[in-house]
Amino acid sequence: MKVRTIGIAALLALHGGGACAAGIEEMKPAAPAAADKAAAARTYNLPGHGALQLQVPQAWRDILHQTSNELPPIILFTPTAGEAFKIAVTPLYPHSQGMAQPTLADMRKSVEMAVEEARKQAVEKEIPIQELKGPSVTGYYFSVTDKSPKPGEYKYMTQGFFLAGGLAPTFTVLTNDGSENIVAEALAMLRNAVHVTKQ
Repeated sequence: MKVRTIGIAALLALHGGGACAAGIEEMKPAAPAAADKAAAARTYNLPGHGALQLQVPQAWRDILHQTSNELPPIILFTPTAGEAFKIAVTPLYPHSQGMAQPTLADMRKSVEMAVEEARKQAVEKEIPIQELKGPSVTGYYFSVTDKSPKPGEYKYMTQGFFLAGGLAPTFTVLTNDGSENIVAEALAMLRNAVHVTKQ
């Protein structure tokens, strides 16, 4: 499935900013291998905005892609072993003075917009929006199947948006057949996200 990270440009336009994350359509599947499912805490520093802490399966490797010093990074996850997949997480935060944090209503609207965009190439006629809820997380997501994935693209996509403390991360999970567990593991990781701030 050829997609872009969810509603970021639209959301930042709503709050007076510009687009802050690159598209992820260039991602290609990694070679399959065997996987270990154990998870451990990893912390991703966000200069001036604390850090995002995620419980990441040990068999996943990560890359922190910083587009500029002012804008949020993109955290990319791929397998060191196991079925091919790609996950992108962008921990949004206010990057200019006076820029408000998005509300849950803002997030729901952005997810609804992403659903309508995904519907154009999805198998599903009905695409329900699900709630993402964790100890310090509240948000929304949806899942779709690409009706005609091209070579090198992914068949399944789960995409969403949530609040975690002072952060508003967006995420996209791309998988193929045989990777159903990856979506469950990714959602578990995101439900347990923590915004770490300095004491």
